Amino acid sequence: MARSGTQYKLFDEPVHFKSGLIYRPNFITPDEEEFLLEFISQQRLRHATGGKEGEYTAQRRYKHFGWGFNDKSGELIPGPSLPRFLTRFSHRIEKWLDISRGRVVEALINEYTPGTPLGWHTDREQFEHIIGISLGSWARMRFRPTQKRGEYDPKQVISLEIEPRSAYIMQDEVRWKWQHSVAATRALRYSITFRTLPSEITLSKPS
Repeated sequence: MARSGTQYKLFDEPVHFKSGLIYRPNFITPDEEEFLLEFISQQRLRHATGGKEGEYTAQRRYKHFGWGFNDKSGELIPGPSLPRFLTRFSHRIEKWLDISRGRVVEALINEYTPGTPLGWHTDREQFEHIIGISLGSWARMRFRPTQKRGEYDPKQVISLEIEPRSAYIMQDEVRWKWQHSVAATRALRYSITFRTLPSEITLSKPS
């Protein structure tokens, strides 16, 4: 059984944590993973930037679909529907979350080349749920409660070995009051992060 402050590897069933984190192996099939990786290989990915003014370029590359987020105003920006190749997965996520069709409105492809990490952070966007699907290779993700002055209890850290084709959900406390990070990868890995529209926002027609 999963315990806080330790590392977890492979599970046959979804694992639920008190923080609101859910980990589920084999969320997609090997054929679906191959399909997604082939699609990603045809996309033009761009390097992520960092800093207040985007003054440095990160190793990680990405491509965004759907609704966006205005860094300056903090507002969500209506966008087009997700491309058809992703809708089968967004519908599966909506069924898993037991939310209405069309609430998954954003998808973000991330590429992690060997040695590429993602540091501790909490997603600033106001999307409600964050759902990640891992592709290509394993990754180690860690989650910890956010504390004042960066202090936290190491025993509360959750460390997960994220396997290919698995998925996780961040909701409730782990979404808003925890940080997460991804350790440097040993092999090429991709992830697709889906996000849901807050329930208080009314959907606009796709552009």
